[in-house]
Amino acid sequence: MVEQRVPLPILISGTASFKEGGFAMSRFNVKFARSAGRGPLATEAVPSGQTHEGGTGYARDARSELFLRATASFAGEDSFYEEAAVRDGRMRELVSELATDADGFAWLQGFLPWLRDGGNMRTAPVVLAAEAVRARLGAGREGDNRQLVGSVLRRADEPGEMLAYWTSRYGRAVPKPVKRGIADAVARLYDERAFLRYDSAARGFRFGDVIDLVHPSPSPAKAAWQGDLFRWAITARHDRDEAPPVSLPVVRARWELSRMAPAERHRGVRPMLDDRRLELAAAGQWEWLLSWLGEAPAEGGLSKAEQWRLILPQLGFMAALRNLRNLDEAGLSDEEVAPLLARFSDPEQ
Repeated sequence: MVEQRVPLPILISGTASFKEGGFAMSRFNVKFARSAGRGPLATEAVPSGQTHEGGTGYARDARSELFLRATASFAGEDSFYEEAAVRDGRMRELVSELATDADGFAWLQGFLPWLRDGGNMRTAPVVLAAEAVRARLGAGREGDNRQLVGSVLRRADEPGEMLAYWTSRYGRAVPKPVKRGIADAVARLYDERAFLRYDSAARGFRFGDVIDLVHPSPSPAKAAWQGDLFRWAITARHDRDEAPPVSLPVVRARWELSRMAPAERHRGVRPMLDDRRLELAAAGQWEWLLSWLGEAPAEGGLSKAEQWRLILPQLGFMAALRNLRNLDEAGLSDEEVAPLLARFSDPEQ
């Protein structure tokens, strides 16, 4: 019978530790050394209430509660303890309280842009900025509202998102600071690639709708073409039968290729490789290129391997990673995929 060795407690510095086979367990990080549960966002030293489950509950001030709610849940989605409407309503209350206080608003001016960028949250910053400005306008606070709106719009589909949120809750009477903040973002974010990626008939507010409502001025650095893009976005919104201007080569290339009959696309691809029309029209959107090609005809069509060779230059990092199996099954060689593998091993990427 094998003798079982039982570890014996050894008192070290007043803490019971155990030693077995020469290995000493932790001296300080033991079960009863754990804190009573006061988190880093609590704003009181002594608990004043209970949690939903009956545990020790610490109150939070408006900043810490808003921070926790905005970073730990998704706007419009139920959580375990709260329905979405209740939680979103509480966030609106909190941001309204902070927005009308000078110190609280200064904190929001730093927090909301960080929430969009550092926190990688998309919906909450849009909602909270809109609610903050509404509360400030209701309280007669005029300064910096435009800047707050513009600061949370970081992707070209977000000006439309802001308008959709505002009009769905408060109607089509959009205050000037909101319009001007959105207009600032439009001048900063709208370009040809953004138009091709985010303008869609599936959107309630297309690029043309946003431009019609907020009347942005072209950015001085983009004046040579951005005004034409604004006009074309309105043209596309109203389905007018016009060709894009030559000042928009990317949009024009997409427009030309989209008008090709499906049966002609496989046959017409190779000549386009020399004049860059295919590269321009794709605009970095490999999904569009694959969809545009469609099924290969029985004769004269590109093989799957040839299609993926066309798409390779358009693949972003995550798209390349997720399509490795497709590339392998299409029959691309190790040499052809080598540039992708080099990207995966590049610390910068």
